[in-house]
Amino acid sequence: MSDEFFRGKIVVLTGGAKGLGRALALKFASAGAVVIVTYKTSRHEAVALQKELSAFDQRSGVFKLDVRNEGQVAAVFKKIFAQHKKIDVLVNLVGNFIYEPIEETTFEKFKDVIETNLYSTFLMSKIALEKMKKQKSGQIINFGCAAADRMTIRELTTPYYIAKTGVLMLTKILANAYAPYGIKVNAVSPGILETSVAKHKVPTGRYAQFQDIWNAVKFLLAPESEYINGANIEVSGGWVPGVGN
Repeated sequence: MSDEFFRGKIVVLTGGAKGLGRALALKFASAGAVVIVTYKTSRHEAVALQKELSAFDQRSGVFKLDVRNEGQVAAVFKKIFAQHKKIDVLVNLVGNFIYEPIEETTFEKFKDVIETNLYSTFLMSKIALEKMKKQKSGQIINFGCAAADRMTIRELTTPYYIAKTGVLMLTKILANAYAPYGIKVNAVSPGILETSVAKHKVPTGRYAQFQDIWNAVKFLLAPESEYINGANIEVSGGWVPGVGN
């Protein structure tokens, strides 16, 4: 599929100020999309990204947003709809991560991981879907993680896997509920990235690159993938958490 498919599309991406989010935002922008990125604390990186996005299209922008706050989310979407009149793609990428034994995990940390990964996906999707339903079109890409669809028990990332399993369940139920309106909801579940906090041995001998993730996102959004709905694409190079690591 040519990247031309994205020309003029309105794309909203959470947690896009740096890392994978920034890479995806720039991929969308270079393909011709109008990209709206949210961030919470990475102000310096967000300002720099704003300049890069504007070089592709002046209509692109960044918003400071706590994706767990219903009032803030509603206000940001109100601004987006007022300016752009529609939303074509929502990418729910944001989500905090911790790597520590559960006995050392405080309630605040546990709550933060669940809320930033699962609650935010529900809240962002709920408001976006209200608009997409009226449009009778739109696509959502949620981000899980490798093996989250298999009740994987991870000793050092327990709340993260609980949240990501929930995200994949939510993806499937939303896909089923909104398919009659021409809306698709799919998921991408990365394995270990070059930028991942926790590193393990992988069978391919290399970690996932941002381009690998972009390839999966682009595939799910492509017109040729019209009938793929409620799916989860694992981009892990065959790595299975708990096997050989």
